[in-house]
Amino acid sequence: TAEVGKKAIDYLLKYSANRHNLEMDFFGGEPLMAFDVVKEVVEYARSKEKEYNKNFRFTITTNGLLLTDDKIDFINKEMHNVVLSIDGRKEVNDRMRFHVDGSGCYDQIMPKFQKLVKARGDGQYYVRGTFTKFNKDFAEDVLHFYEKGFDQISIEPVVTDPKLPYALTEEDLPEVFAEYERLAKIIIEKRKNGEFFNFFHFMIDLDQGPCAIKRLRGCGCGNEYVSVTPEGDVYPCHQFVGKPEWIMGSVHDQSLNTEIKDSFAKTTVYTKPECKNCWAKFYCSGGCNANNLEYAGSIKKPYKVACELEKKRLECAIMIKAALAD
Repeated sequence: TAEVGKKAIDYLLKYSANRHNLEMDFFGGEPLMAFDVVKEVVEYARSKEKEYNKNFRFTITTNGLLLTDDKIDFINKEMHNVVLSIDGRKEVNDRMRFHVDGSGCYDQIMPKFQKLVKARGDGQYYVRGTFTKFNKDFAEDVLHFYEKGFDQISIEPVVTDPKLPYALTEEDLPEVFAEYERLAKIIIEKRKNGEFFNFFHFMIDLDQGPCAIKRLRGCGCGNEYVSVTPEGDVYPCHQFVGKPEWIMGSVHDQSLNTEIKDSFAKTTVYTKPECKNCWAKFYCSGGCNANNLEYAGSIKKPYKVACELEKKRLECAIMIKAALAD
């Protein structure tokens, strides 16, 4: 509701201390199903900026089905970033995302995303896909997005119960590694020919890198950000939602459990024994806390499949940097 959204703004104002730039992501579910709430919360936040000396930067993540011209106009005016969620090529998307009658949604979504990005100009966005066991040739999805006019692209590996038929498991890693390398070589070739697109997981800074605390802690869950549920509960991030033992507080009474906050703050690569001797530890910082908990049993125990994928992506990012160096 708008009430919970406004209280989330109040919560952020209360706990953000002297930080000037504040960020809020409307994320779901599907936020376009409650777009009046989105608009009301944005308006409320804007009304507080001057009073609190804050600058709000909004992001919205959408599957695009409910996009209309007026929503596109509002998003491009108010949203600092927008994440456009579509799995990949038509056959890839429609296999996983379909209506109740079984028909796919690609043909509805793609023209709307193209229209939004064209109207957005230089504004930030990502078109965000997912690869599963069914589309381990995901470089084709990246190229498909590029051919459709997108130059800011992310294709994420699915993270789910390994028993599900589309789950990625350790046995899939050699194929996935080969595909990352193929994609890296495609990017090198295209850039040498004057073409350009960003692939999110190959973006790497080998010169300066993030600040020391980011290298140590990586994921900022419970400290740099939190997630607020429709009921007003506060969790370390959206992937902890539904695990009541991880509730950090509530926007209704503005409460905050600092013990949970501090436990994440103290979780670094040096508290994860399996990370200590890893060459990539200061780039992945031990991986996603939520995935580690769900699939390895502890926020301090890295999820092996995610680790191996991250190392391969880093190798490819370094390869691209080396190949394109002056």
